[in-house]
Amino acid sequence: MVTIISYLAFLFSILVLTLVIYLGLIKIKLI
Repeated sequence: MVTIISYLAFLFSILVLTLVIYLGLIKIKLI
């Protein structure tokens, strides 16, 4: 059970990091 929670947390952190980088690239393109 603990491994599943840690795995989901790992995927969530990767998703958030990807969104941050994506938004950063969009802001750079807008500027």
